[in-house]
Amino acid sequence: MKIKPNHKLSILVFILSFSLYFGQKVEFNVPKDIETLQNSIFDFKNDFTQDEAKAAAASDTNFSTTVDLYNLKYEGDQKNPYLTLALKNGAKSKQFIQQAVWNVNMKKVSAKSTKVTVFLEKVIPDSWSKKEVDTKLTKSTGKVEKEIKEFLLNYKRPELSNDDSSETDSVAATTYTTAVTTTDMIAENPKQEKKSKKLQSLFGKKQFIALPATSDTFTKLLQVQPTQPECKDCKGGKYSNWDFDDFNMIYANMSTGLEYYAIQYYGQDMVSGLPYGLVFNDSSPSESKQKFARYNAQLYQTVGETEENSEKALTVVTFKMNSSFVRLEFGNEYLTRVVISNKEF
Repeated sequence: MKIKPNHKLSILVFILSFSLYFGQKVEFNVPKDIETLQNSIFDFKNDFTQDEAKAAAASDTNFSTTVDLYNLKYEGDQKNPYLTLALKNGAKSKQFIQQAVWNVNMKKVSAKSTKVTVFLEKVIPDSWSKKEVDTKLTKSTGKVEKEIKEFLLNYKRPELSNDDSSETDSVAATTYTTAVTTTDMIAENPKQEKKSKKLQSLFGKKQFIALPATSDTFTKLLQVQPTQPECKDCKGGKYSNWDFDDFNMIYANMSTGLEYYAIQYYGQDMVSGLPYGLVFNDSSPSESKQKFARYNAQLYQTVGETEENSEKALTVVTFKMNSSFVRLEFGNEYLTRVVISNKEF
């Protein structure tokens, strides 16, 4: 990725970003020119990086970007090697860091020498660990700094052919265009956000309802009696169904031993009230996978049925939370159905 002159930011931005770091820093010199290094750093990878676009600030003699690590688990003796967590009083060692950001600064020393400074800039625990981890006192172990140093010293970036360069520029241009177009569409067609009182009543404890349960469990919370449609594969020959203006819910106990409840939303507005910050017609698959990364959430596409009994691609995020299996379905690119079961579907 070559930084073009019209994409370079002023040195003032670079200096400001440099002054915002906390924690220790590591400095070293690399006997390569700054342009080579600033293009190489975008190819750095380890088991915790992700393929993503990177922001950068650059001038003729200075450059700054970040190396981001994701989904760092800390559980008992199995500690991630990249951070030394500072835990608050009474906090358990079992924590999950959603993202950790290291700032990488480069300063031109000469035509063939560059000074590189790496420091931990930001630590983002997931929502479960946010109250347990002191992000200001958490330190880098120095491992990623060593990896970056070795990478910059030894990495030789492949030369791109003219065709490859043209294709890269084309993809980048398309990405920018798509982002603008999407933003314009959202501005022209804003979705209304509604809070569902029934969902808030159902998930008053801000978590999914554990199984096993009964139809009465949900009736008591919803304060509405369900209908009992017939179901030949269900215990008792029936399942429970609740219909509301903003969602439909069913609870079923199958003769196979499968027990589950499912909440489906068909409308066009955003509806909140689900636990863990999930919002119907707003939460996306990638955001949801990241939100539940500590549970090893998996994202994939499968085939689902539409109301007209025709098939279409369906994006799904699944994970196991405690003793329950959670399935999040995204029928229109946003969350449309939640299924909680005692067995994997």
